[in-house]
Amino acid sequence: MSLRARFTSIVRVMPLLCATTLLASGCSREPAGLEIQEGSEVSVESNDGTTVSGKLADVEADEVVVETPDGQTTRIPRQEIRSLRAVTPDPPLSEAGGTAAAPPAPPVPEYRQVQVPAGTALAIELGSTVGSETSRVEDQVRGTLRRAVTIDGVEVIPAGATVLGTVTQAQRSARVKGRARVAFRFSRIDRPDDAEPLAISTAPIAREAEGTKKEDAAKIGGGAAAGAVIGAIVGGGDGAAKGAAIGGGAGTGVVLATRGKEVTLPAGTNVSTKLLEPVVVQVRVR
Repeated sequence: MSLRARFTSIVRVMPLLCATTLLASGCSREPAGLEIQEGSEVSVESNDGTTVSGKLADVEADEVVVETPDGQTTRIPRQEIRSLRAVTPDPPLSEAGGTAAAPPAPPVPEYRQVQVPAGTALAIELGSTVGSETSRVEDQVRGTLRRAVTIDGVEVIPAGATVLGTVTQAQRSARVKGRARVAFRFSRIDRPDDAEPLAISTAPIAREAEGTKKEDAAKIGGGAAAGAVIGAIVGGGDGAAKGAAIGGGAGTGVVLATRGKEVTLPAGTNVSTKLLEPVVVQVRVR
């Protein structure tokens, strides 16, 4: 065979060799080393200029299978493929027609320190009952802040914050001498928007029962004699008390055996107190 005939034969065979080795040889128009995974979005151009776009469903020895957006499956023989390339999906468009901007990052919270001065009033609604007869020292007392605490127009402690404290005194009423008394103070505020509680120190809140001197006098018999009896009981010794009891008759015995009134602050009672020391609060500004 002449040299010209051999060259002509090679030229005729080359297109077939390139088509059958597409995606794996240098005859492909894809960049060297590119590997396209099944499931990728691709664009396949045929030798006649036709282009098929869709998802690469399968790559077989003699054909490539593409699933088009309308759900149809297109099989393209390898010898008819001019090029096959991966396609990166376009970013979403905004309403104005341009590329949609990435959503902005959430703002970083900013805080500043605000000092609540000593003497600041706290209006509180009790959430638990406190009483001279029922409470014990160190019992917990709960309450709710009725009004927000504001400094220079900035709310630093919101209304509804939980206030916690303890009973500091609980004294029952005695017989004739000694009124009932109960006292408590608050030491902590839990803000609903802050995990860190605020340590506080407040003035004590104290209540004392009403006296029963007039009622005792009525039971004994009234007048100057009743006053003398009660005075002897309160200020005298045993002899005076005994003599007063004898002089006062049966009414005096009732007075000696009966305790005075107790004092109780039921849940829902409104009380007020003041800070004894300043409190530094972290307040969010943005």
